[in-house]
Amino acid sequence: MKVCHFTSAHDSDDIRVFVKECVTLASNGFEVYFVAPGSSRDDQGVKVVGIGNVPEGRLKRMTGFAKTAYRKAMELDCDIYHFHDPELLPYGLKLKKKGKTVIYDSHEDVPAQIMDKKWIPAFMRKMVSGWFRNYETRIIKRLDAVVCATPYIAEKMQGRANNITVVNNFPKLDDIVYHESPFASREGYICYAGNISDDRGDTIMNDVMRSVDGKLIIAGEHDAVTNGNVEYIGKQNRAGVNDLYKESVLGLCILKPIDNYLNSQPIKMYEYMAAGLPFVCSDFPKWRKVAEESGAGVLTDPADISGTAKLLNSLLGDKDHLQEMGRKGRQYVISNCSWENEGKKLTALYKGFSLGEVTA
Repeated sequence: MKVCHFTSAHDSDDIRVFVKECVTLASNGFEVYFVAPGSSRDDQGVKVVGIGNVPEGRLKRMTGFAKTAYRKAMELDCDIYHFHDPELLPYGLKLKKKGKTVIYDSHEDVPAQIMDKKWIPAFMRKMVSGWFRNYETRIIKRLDAVVCATPYIAEKMQGRANNITVVNNFPKLDDIVYHESPFASREGYICYAGNISDDRGDTIMNDVMRSVDGKLIIAGEHDAVTNGNVEYIGKQNRAGVNDLYKESVLGLCILKPIDNYLNSQPIKMYEYMAAGLPFVCSDFPKWRKVAEESGAGVLTDPADISGTAKLLNSLLGDKDHLQEMGRKGRQYVISNCSWENEGKKLTALYKGFSLGEVTA
């Protein structure tokens, strides 16, 4: 079947959308198009259809640019359409009215996310969150399926959508290099890889590192700069991130306890484990379960700067123990949390549509 993923907000090389979902479907015999910001290219069996640069300003992206993505996707006249941004919901409904099979990929619990949006006045957030939930419900109940990035998001969709499939955003094992070199022979970095912001622990990590005998390397959307023993190297491609993991002995995921993170499933924790790295994470109930089950994680209170610094210094003092934790994490991901298993669920959903076995 001819299928089209489309987005107005994600990069054309987005890990979940392109590397995992689109490439997996193409490798399973589907004719796959991906309409996304940037330029066009043929890549790993996927026809990427570029729609230019994302405009400056949130409003322009959510209105005019979203329409551009929809129009380009519609021109392709595919059998299945799979979209990835809340701003594309009305266009998903338009496609459904044209008789297409339409899937909405819910990456986040958007109503909860709205409660933490600083650009929305605080007194308006609850009202906007409630409005969006109702708006989203009216549309998704008319679509063919909702793919959810976590079980928690799927719980939030219950009773609101007819066909819900959880496709966890777990690491692709052939995309992340498992490094077995002794930790004692490495540079010994602490690392953070992913989107970076104050809510995601930027200030916390900088404050903690002032009292840590080690160096933190941060790979993410940020100017390349060195601040004491914290170095920002900017956004890296997969090869760059793998190189960072190769010289690291510990990964960080110390996020603030805001609603959208308390129930999240941060890909970076699973990537650290896939690379054979132990991790230190915020002590949230869902994250505690992963840390304890895997044996690869240590919990900390993100508000306790001095306690977290002492913890890091203690862990860095026993690199053999850290490496053993990393080995446990690798085995945990292989057994429980790999994209290889999640991709099968996505492919089964598509094959169900192609065979007429799945209906909204």
